[in-house]
Amino acid sequence: MPSTPLVGLWTLISITARAADGTLTPEVYGANPVGYLTYTATGHMMVMFARGDRPRLSGQADSPFSLDSVPIEELAQAFTGFSAYAGTYTLQDKTVHHHLTTASIPNRVGTTLVRTFSLRGDRLTLSTPAITAAGPALVFELEWERLPFALPNIKADSPDLSLSESLPKATVKEHRP
Repeated sequence: MPSTPLVGLWTLISITARAADGTLTPEVYGANPVGYLTYTATGHMMVMFARGDRPRLSGQADSPFSLDSVPIEELAQAFTGFSAYAGTYTLQDKTVHHHLTTASIPNRVGTTLVRTFSLRGDRLTLSTPAITAAGPALVFELEWERLPFALPNIKADSPDLSLSESLPKATVKEHRP
């Protein structure tokens, strides 16, 4: 897939809902949603975002493999405040088609989500089609900002262009019981 203007890493700025009559509901996913969106030059994509005000879980919630002690109500609240999916993407005019291979909502796997996009400098807005839930149809607009990307400082005349030589050295601390 040739490079597209969407290639890069993006950070979430806001999520707004727009009703058919033009009424805006800002902060529909909380005042400070957090998230990342990645588009690669090879046609892959992934996105994850969450409400910025999600409460911490009680119990031993250190891993997705140890949630048995967390009340089901807290798990449900955590689930509804987070969304993620990944797969491949294609562009057609001013729309991007996300072809999902995995998703936090299992019903989405194998589907294609179509988003209208507009790009202004390093700002990207993705808009959903109108979604009707328990109320009027809403279009959700997710605004993203491109994060700068920098390669490690690699000397072109180096006989070994190994990235490991240009990356900072890790400090390993010995663990003693």
